[in-house]
Amino acid sequence: MSEKPSAKPPRPASVWTIYVVLFFQGAAIILGTLLTAISSDAQVLDTAGTIALTVLYILTGAVLVLLGFRIFAGSSSARTPAMVLQLLIVVLSFSFFAGGDLITGLVFLVPAGVALVLLFIRPTVDWLETASN
Repeated sequence: MSEKPSAKPPRPASVWTIYVVLFFQGAAIILGTLLTAISSDAQVLDTAGTIALTVLYILTGAVLVLLGFRIFAGSSSARTPAMVLQLLIVVLSFSFFAGGDLITGLVFLVPAGVALVLLFIRPTVDWLETASN
């Protein structure tokens, strides 16, 4: 007789939180970029530079959203790129602190720090390992 495969364990709260953080980070980057591109009057860059930077921001936001969905689906391979992006966001937050913008720095630091820590805790790691098998 063959054994019935065991059901996938329920998602821990840490995976739900990571998903929400990545989704909202990505959505905020995409919406913020589009609003800035539409409403901005000051041209710091030329047209090609503005378009390239806008595309880069939108792609970064899309990657964050995609990684959130992949982690939510149980893909352990999405964990490393998510960690790298969260670490970059943490580093970026310190430029706001150095510039004296404490609130913006915290808006960047807190969600990225939470997601980064949650990506390393045992329930997340265990669930991603069992869910991807």
